[in-house]
This record gives sequence, structure tokens and C-alpha cells, in this order.
Amino acid sequence: MIDASVEIRTVSVIGAGDIGRPVLEFVEKSAAFRRGRILTRNGKEDTSNIDTFLSSPCDLIIDCAGPRALKAYGLACIAAADVWTVGAAALADDALRLRLEEAANASGTTLHLFCPWVAGIAPVCSGEINRLELHVCRPGLGTGWRGTLREAVSLFPDELNFAVAAALSGPGIDATFVQLDDKPQHAIEAVTRTTVGTFRSSLTLDLTGRHPTAEAVIAALERSNHPVKYG
Repeated sequence: MIDASVEIRTVSVIGAGDIGRPVLEFVEKSAAFRRGRILTRNGKEDTSNIDTFLSSPCDLIIDCAGPRALKAYGLACIAAADVWTVGAAALADDALRLRLEEAANASGTTLHLFCPWVAGIAPVCSGEINRLELHVCRPGLGTGWRGTLREAVSLFPDELNFAVAAALSGPGIDATFVQLDDKPQHAIEAVTRTTVGTFRSSLTLDLTGRHPTAEAVIAALERSNHPVKYG
């Protein structure tokens, strides 16, 4: 039985892969959400046409397909509803980020980015954030690379969605630096240097269950209806 006091929100999803599928399953089982349309490249789930996708009103669009989807559909989506995206690497393009911000302001909507693997960024720290240093390890990254985040995104865009989201929440893309290494485990270390102190965090990802980014999106959906807010 659904609690009449719970506001049921319609959620449409872009992508039905390793991230999108668990998110859709959560939405379908939740009393607080109603599944809207699904946009995929092949259209097997619902549609591959953005106009058809947006023809059904919704309260929230979740881009689970990544930076290419955000580049292709972000402006149309943000004009229609709030957007959550796992494709923040697209926002390393300053011009695109500005257009999305302007569209969101004009429509009264918001764009939510996900950077759950980095501690010490806003709103955790209210002081000035001067520098963010990230060390990312996973199999297949080659011989290793070190440089600015802006350079890294141009070379490894699919690896750094969380990093761009963290940078935009913190010191900015040009004050964020990245080291990428080929290692057997997926791991992230972050050092955030601020006027109130230095925050350090590390994480080794367990990839035996649902995709970690899907877990982050689902956790945000769960928190969005909780009466007590944190952070």
C-alpha cells in the first residue's frame, strides 16, 4: 500500500546498461517513484528518439549513459526537467557547461553531478578549496599518466566523470590534477587542499555487485525522499 503522503515522482532514464538497468529496477520497485520513458541507442527498451522521450512529462531525467549522452541531449533535457548525470566529463567543455547552466536558469531546473568517491569538497568544506589531486588506478590504463584534469579528460573521458564532478564542486578543472595508473584493482585516492585543512580519502572499489555508480545514483534517490538531510 502506497503512503498517500509520499509525493510520487516520475523518473525517465537515458541508458539501460550496467548503470541504467539497476536504477530502473530500483525506480520500478519504489513507492516514491514512477518509471517514465527510457531512451537507448537501439530503442529496444522504449525509444531511441529524443523527441519521443521528452514527449511524456517527468519530474526527473537520469542520464546513465555518460558524457556523449549529456552532450547530445543535455540541453533538451534540462529544459524539460531536473537532470542527474553520470557523464560529468562532458562539462570539461566550458562552452557546453555555460549553455547548460543558462538553460537550467531559464527553465528553473537543476543539473546534479555525481562525485561520491571524493571527500573534502563542497558542501563538506566551506573554506576556499585550492587544489584537488586524484590518483586513479584500474586495469588497462596503460603505462600511467600524470597531468592536469583538463588534459586527462581529453585523453581518458570515460574514466573521469567523477573527477570532473568533484573539480566543479571544488577548485575547478584547472586546479585539479590527475595521476592514472594501470593496476589490478580499481582504486581512487584523493587529496583536497583547502584553507581549513587537507582532506584525504581513498577507496578500493568492489566490482562484484551492482555498478558502483548505479549504487551512488540509487542512494541519492533514496535520500531525496528522506525527511532528514545530511551534508
